[in-house]
Amino acid sequence: MIILTTSHRPTRRVRSLCNDLASTIPGLVRVNRGKMGLIDVAEKSIHAGSGKFIVVDRWKGCPGRIRLYKVNDGEIREEAPRIYVSGVKLRREFKTPFGKRREKVNSLFLNMSGALDSEREKFRLKLSEFLEVPALKIGGETLNYQAYMHVGVGEDCWAYISFFLLPGRAEIGPRIKISHVVWDI
Repeated sequence: MIILTTSHRPTRRVRSLCNDLASTIPGLVRVNRGKMGLIDVAEKSIHAGSGKFIVVDRWKGCPGRIRLYKVNDGEIREEAPRIYVSGVKLRREFKTPFGKRREKVNSLFLNMSGALDSEREKFRLKLSEFLEVPALKIGGETLNYQAYMHVGVGEDCWAYISFFLLPGRAEIGPRIKISHVVWDI
């Protein structure tokens, strides 16, 4: 189980993104941050059994950065990449009936179909590893999954992450536009 939380004093949009991610990615558990410091969040993640947590930071009222953390031997380390967000389309903003409900996705895989350049491919594999989501190509072995996560190249962004429901491949959201990532942390 991976803990998902926000920075201090989150906005509605940041909280909504966290709720959407927690209901779309199996294994993510949203925790209200309140006055907790990183050490308290790390303790919660250890008690949850994974020692991993994600912090969604705000920038000018919107989600601005996503940081991935691991706890090893009592030491909190930020894992690469640090993800900078340029825009978000929330689940409720999609015109699908699934987006209006708060249904939880029970099984998810990362779609490996489609060629990406080496840096985006590295990003896609790192997401799969950190979120503990299998990386598969759509086909016979993906029939038992409810949804998939897709990383693609955007026209006005470095990359985007989106979620699709199977078997109809309807986009259910959230869609996260990434302006850039930082690997040297």
